[in-house]
Amino acid sequence: MEAIIAFAAGFIVGLIVLGLAIELGVKKTLRSQPASRPTHKWSIDELSNPRVVAEFMGADVKFPSNARVVVNQFENKEALRGMAVKKHSGIRGNYILGDDRALILAGPISQHELGVWTVEKEMLEKLNRYFEDSWNRARQFDFESDN
Repeated sequence: MEAIIAFAAGFIVGLIVLGLAIELGVKKTLRSQPASRPTHKWSIDELSNPRVVAEFMGADVKFPSNARVVVNQFENKEALRGMAVKKHSGIRGNYILGDDRALILAGPISQHELGVWTVEKEMLEKLNRYFEDSWNRARQFDFESDN
């Protein structure tokens, strides 16, 4: 009889310990990575299918030919050659969208500018809507007359 009681007590204690171990394990795996992180070293090559909204674009950034750019002001229009570029005087802010994340810059689009990477779904949806709205309202960039 004592053996049965000891077995039952051990079994119950074992179940309790197992339950606590599972609970602690689940809590550790549910911790997610932050949705945003700051950076001052970034590369446009980190983004697939880049879409750019630039209130001001510096001359030192090289974009791939598949980039779509909506720009208000720029330092060097030759840096925009070979891309789909539109001009929009109402652009406010500087960011670069990819298919799965965005880089929001604290200042002009320029190499080594402080920025924040984000993968937050709602933020990406808002930035994409703003890009598409700006793209649709912008006029085609004219390399001969735009300054």
